[in-house]
Amino acid sequence: MTDQELTNPRDLLSNLTFCVFDLETTGGNHKNDKIIEIGMVRIVNLEIVETRDFLIQPEIRIPDFIQKLTSISPNDVKDSPVIEDVIDELLEFMGDSILVAHNTSFDIPFFNSVLRRLGKEELKNRSLCTNLMTKYLVPNLMNSNLNYMSKIFDIHHKKAHRALDDAMATAQLLTTYLHIFIDKEIQKINHLYYPRNRYELDRVNFKKGSPLEEISTKLSQLKAPGLVTLKGENGIILYALPFRGSKNDQDLILEKVKELDWETFTIKLHGPLIEILIHFNNLFTKLDNATRSEIIKHLWKEYLPGKQAVHRSEMSEDLEGPMLGKDFGDFLIVNHLVPEQLIIYPIQSMHPKSELIFRYPGHRKKLLQYINSKSSRLSANKLKRPHFNPLLREFLESYLVDCKEKGKELFIFKKNLPFKKQDEFFKEFDEFLTKNPNPYNYPKDYI
Repeated sequence: MTDQELTNPRDLLSNLTFCVFDLETTGGNHKNDKIIEIGMVRIVNLEIVETRDFLIQPEIRIPDFIQKLTSISPNDVKDSPVIEDVIDELLEFMGDSILVAHNTSFDIPFFNSVLRRLGKEELKNRSLCTNLMTKYLVPNLMNSNLNYMSKIFDIHHKKAHRALDDAMATAQLLTTYLHIFIDKEIQKINHLYYPRNRYELDRVNFKKGSPLEEISTKLSQLKAPGLVTLKGENGIILYALPFRGSKNDQDLILEKVKELDWETFTIKLHGPLIEILIHFNNLFTKLDNATRSEIIKHLWKEYLPGKQAVHRSEMSEDLEGPMLGKDFGDFLIVNHLVPEQLIIYPIQSMHPKSELIFRYPGHRKKLLQYINSKSSRLSANKLKRPHFNPLLREFLESYLVDCKEKGKELFIFKKNLPFKKQDEFFKEFDEFLTKNPNPYNYPKDYI
């Protein structure tokens, strides 16, 4: 049966059999290192149905750092079979299944080197790498290792660097992804191998003629804020709106979907409103004046109800970018869409090219280096200040003031604080993170 004959996404993927496997080895050298453990998991009809786990006698010394990493000692494998004794059982378990690992570029070549040494044919199975698949499906993710992916998808993964536990975690990650492909209505098996620009979890595209009900349902299901864009022929921007899922947002967007002669409709999740506004700025300049005024009116009503524009006397007269009074602050940090990731911007240069996405506390040094570099450019007046339309700039600045007054969403600080009072800086930052945890539950909640 061909891909084209299978139109039901669940049927398409249910017919596939996968063998997920993981190797623990004495090192990464195919010629000299040996396998010490193999874990294998079979998936049939989207379910885990069988497992295998083998400790292997490598017949060479297991390095100390490998023993520490895997908790596998020479004593653990002293009575285990050598690879020759189990290779046929391993190959039988694999059969003609699609082979899956979280790093196929290591596991499959290493296994093939063993087969060559034993005078056997190399594997001819098709293969999938869940690590690579992760980078396609969640492109804004800084860390795609198995431990982290298990954490954010609530996968039980107690013994990292033990073959069966790693294979089980990879298998559960794969089944999670297979159900995502079903949700996103996969039509061809080949899309599993080449999912770029089709199945990203932070975006969805509709083509002209898509049912209004389908668009409405998708808008109502969003769990994180984002940016909605309608484009006409030749990619001309017809409408765009920062979107957080309120009824007013949905009503306005559906009104535009019915009213405009659009070709593509895109929803892209971003998370914090500040990040959305920064990306929105480029689109805003391409809209006509009446549309701009309508959007700005909507933003004030949705995000700053009852508020007035920031008085010009409180702001810099510089029209080349958002720049509040000198005592306001020099940098802001905000949660990223992805858990454990954050974004920092110089307030004078809020532009995607000026941002740093970082993890905390893992990237403390990287964060301080960024602040130091941007502070030097700020002092030398060399920071590029992006142009914001005055209407959008006024709203953005007012939103910044509101966030600072309420102590919500944004961590705003002066450039000298991290260096003159580093302990105080990180204490305040930790307090901010405690009070402002990442609210988006992404990528578990996706489009």
